[in-house]
Amino acid sequence: MFLSRPMPVLLLLCLVLSAFWLVPQARADLVINEILGDPNQDWDGDGSLSYKGDEWIEVRNTGGSNEDLSFFWLRDTFGEDMHLRLSGFLEPGAVAVFYGSDAMAWQQEQGMSLIGFSINNTGDSIELFRLMEDETTSAMVMIHRVTLSNHEVEDDRSSGWELADETWAMFDGLNHYNGSLLPLGTECLPTPGEVNECQYEVPVAETTWDHLKSQYR
Repeated sequence: MFLSRPMPVLLLLCLVLSAFWLVPQARADLVINEILGDPNQDWDGDGSLSYKGDEWIEVRNTGGSNEDLSFFWLRDTFGEDMHLRLSGFLEPGAVAVFYGSDAMAWQQEQGMSLIGFSINNTGDSIELFRLMEDETTSAMVMIHRVTLSNHEVEDDRSSGWELADETWAMFDGLNHYNGSLLPLGTECLPTPGEVNECQYEVPVAETTWDHLKSQYR
């Protein structure tokens, strides 16, 4: 009889610990790395300018192992539907860029309206979700969210994490920002598909959009 009373307590503790480990735990190794929401050139390289198709969102793997991107979705906060299910694999430290044209192609496959990423030019929030699964449950969990201010969503300005000091910065090398709102301009170029090291010098001589396009596409 002396040992019979503690047994339910031990059993309850075991059940609680088991339940904890079985619940899907959100991983935040994948982050939204850079966003361009107001394109003024052919960023996706399909030969034409599209305000839907040439928006882009870049993600970065901050973890130490490969990520299967098919477990991740992107959307903005104006609406409830996911705008794109990601695809491919991403090595540690690597980045992958997804264009509005990718989102529209996926939306067409799903029988959805073709809205791309639908990034609002007056400011928006972009969310990254991960599908968490175990033997009995599955859930979509938001693992990262970034918010863009109005001045960040202007012609060919992108914003993202500057790798050197991990601060949110605006890359306005193609459309300089001289105001005082944060984030301030860096005069660096958007870098879809590359890490954000702010390593480019911005030319001070006047040029044309076609010339810039040929250099930085």
